[in-house]
Amino acid sequence: MALVVPDAGELALLRKLLINATDSENYILHLYKNDYTPDASSGVASFTEADFTNYTAKTLARSDWASPSTVSNKAQSSVSVQQWTCGASGNTIFGYYVTGDGVNASTVLWAERFAITRAIVQDDILNVTPIFNLSSAN
Repeated sequence: MALVVPDAGELALLRKLLINATDSENYILHLYKNDYTPDASSGVASFTEADFTNYTAKTLARSDWASPSTVSNKAQSSVSVQQWTCGASGNTIFGYYVTGDGVNASTVLWAERFAITRAIVQDDILNVTPIFNLSSAN
């Protein structure tokens, strides 16, 4: 029999995972510029981090995550839009990956390739809204 997590359990687990964990490690949002599709074996070395002018990775504090809700039968939480403005030198951005800021700084916790890559040039603004989903088969 397959593991089943009821909807209320999905919400509670997501809240514990992203917001109320006992450790204080935050998450770091990195953009990547290599043509790569994340998979189960992805590590930090799998990604080439963006380096366009004015780029910095963004810290996603546990307190930044919204209270989870059920969307399309999945527990979901997100943070507000993260924004970068490109300076003189641009990149093509394929997606993002998330690491921790402490013990998990060298571990990819999750990653997402964008459906459409974005070539950014001077004065372009790139907005990303990290969303984390959790569900089980019913």
